[in-house]
Amino acid sequence: MAELKIPRAHSDDWYDHLATIQEGYFYPWHSTLEPGNGAAAFDERVLENLTPEDVVLEVACGHGDFALRMAERCGKVIAYDRVAPYIDIAKSRQQESGVGNIEFLVHNPLHMDGEVELPVEAASVTRIICRLGPHHWIQDARRVCRKGAELIALSPMEEPIPAWTSILPHVMHYENSGRYSGSGSIHQSVDNRLHQAGLTLYGGWGFDVPEAFADKQSLYTMVTWGLPKDKAPPFEDVSEKLDIVFSRYAEPSGIVLRQCRYLWNAFVG
Repeated sequence: MAELKIPRAHSDDWYDHLATIQEGYFYPWHSTLEPGNGAAAFDERVLENLTPEDVVLEVACGHGDFALRMAERCGKVIAYDRVAPYIDIAKSRQQESGVGNIEFLVHNPLHMDGEVELPVEAASVTRIICRLGPHHWIQDARRVCRKGAELIALSPMEEPIPAWTSILPHVMHYENSGRYSGSGSIHQSVDNRLHQAGLTLYGGWGFDVPEAFADKQSLYTMVTWGLPKDKAPPFEDVSEKLDIVFSRYAEPSGIVLRQCRYLWNAFVG
């Protein structure tokens, strides 16, 4: 089968393209996610533990929504992303909100030689947080953190590929969608990176909850998320195939996938 000429999901090219087709980084589909999910747990853990003395570095901040939420509870937030249009949106929202204790930066910490340089001075932050971003920042975490600083991140885990995906055109297969992380053993990856940085995992929590798509338009939006428009078949062309997916596989709440997340933290001694 010929290779698909589309950006690999969550590659730099994929993020650059996504920034041209939607205003910020978010999931554009409608779905119902059960309580007890990883995103809610991450938000609660981070926000409830912030203090006015905290200086927080946010990795891969996207268009800045979470940085704005944190700023109300801590002394300062430095938030960066490689994708410049996201930071433009973040700065605009910051100006509209009147929040002054955030510094948004366009920054790519990963150098061509594989070295990583976070955009802050040594021993300058009390927390590093990362919500569904990459892990290479761990390499430079010890340098930029004060003693006792906490690292806390929410990472996508490998999710089961649904049986119905083969009914759809190849370009719409679940493993080609932006929702599918293809992350493999995320637990081992995090542990290895921490070990290489001279750090040790403190705690890790797995979350595996149902996410229901009640209608075929929502499912179509999910499986084509991030695809160039000239690569995604129009909804009308695949509507009958989506009907088959629903007729064979839908539960009372719709087509149900698993949203799997890994919440973990470490401390800098």
